Amino acid sequence: MTGYPVNDKLEATTDQWRISPHGFSDDIRAEMTLPDKVQLCDITLREGRQLPGVSLKRDQVLKIADKLVESGVSMMQMHHDDPKEMEEVKKRHPHVLIDALVHPTPVLNPELAKPEIDLNYDHGADYASLCFSFSEHQMCLFESMAGERISIEAAIERAMGSVAYARAKAGPDRKVGCLIQDCTRIPIDRLAEVCGRLVDAGADMIRLDDINGMAIYRVYTHVVREMKRRLPGTEIALHTHNDIGMAAAALYAGLEGGADIIDACVNGLGERAHIACFAEVASVIQLYYGLDCGIKLNKMTELAQLVAETMPWPMPDTMPFVGKTAFPHLVEVHYCVPPTEEGFWSYLCMKPEIFGNTQHNLLGHYSGPWAVRTKAAELGLTIPNGHEPNVIARLREKIQNVRRQISDDEFREIVAAAS
Repeated sequence: MTGYPVNDKLEATTDQWRISPHGFSDDIRAEMTLPDKVQLCDITLREGRQLPGVSLKRDQVLKIADKLVESGVSMMQMHHDDPKEMEEVKKRHPHVLIDALVHPTPVLNPELAKPEIDLNYDHGADYASLCFSFSEHQMCLFESMAGERISIEAAIERAMGSVAYARAKAGPDRKVGCLIQDCTRIPIDRLAEVCGRLVDAGADMIRLDDINGMAIYRVYTHVVREMKRRLPGTEIALHTHNDIGMAAAALYAGLEGGADIIDACVNGLGERAHIACFAEVASVIQLYYGLDCGIKLNKMTELAQLVAETMPWPMPDTMPFVGKTAFPHLVEVHYCVPPTEEGFWSYLCMKPEIFGNTQHNLLGHYSGPWAVRTKAAELGLTIPNGHEPNVIARLREKIQNVRRQISDDEFREIVAAAS
């Protein structure tokens, strides 16, 4: 499926964007080992539901799934908690890959894992992704979840048993995934050894999960690149969290190391500080890296709004690409530009319509004559010459009193009173 748009020619300047040319230089690109293609896996219907107050009904799940597919999503991760959801989504969208995540609680014990694996494949999953713990910092989980404390070696043996069972159940047309929790706190040689043994047991995909932002972004390039080198032919996926504010940066770093599958969630929803935002990741991959994820970027604002309303979980106005204030200006100097195409590019690098968003005019404490005249023109109003200072004074007083963005009707009243 063709993305809308994709910067496959690696152009810094088009009629839709004007971005830095440095990202396309040979020197910069030579440092990357980008994959030939990348699969963007949306995890809104799994990670995105791990929020207080969020509990979706079946019809709401399907509503979000339909919108994801309409937006170009071709792989989505769902939870084994309700396999009927997967079955319904697969019936409606048979071409979409369903990645069914099986959390550690059953996977830590191979006998408990078997019925969960059966449920996933029997209800339409294309991947069954089994979550494993091999980090020394997580071995206590076996005591709390599986009822006994075991060694890492014993944990590996158990995991291989679960993978082998999944491999037999999956057959030739479906895949087995292994999610490796706490991947960046495991020494690289040990990580590669463990993943290699899981691949030998039947895993097709290794998903590296940082749990909660354990490393600086360069680590992800290194770890992904090493796994690609040491496990040729195995799909390498990357899942990151935003606990230190670098979830998206870590994903791009992993992409530059060759990651085949990237996880993201609409509006960045997820545990604690959330994860990387789907619209941001899709847009950066398609426009800045020039790789086609098949995502219709012009559907991103509509998708973000639907998820925010359905969860319901508020979407910040400041969210890049899709937020209400992603493209509007406020500070006076941003209005002191000619009303031409060149003037538009003075303080922006993207056209909002790429993402199904719009540009309008905002007002605040730093609004001056240019800003209030522009806002007046937007609303079909005229401020008589010389009356701008009065409008500005009344505007600031109003904002100080209400302490929020004023409405269009309130601005109309200010202009009328000041004129």
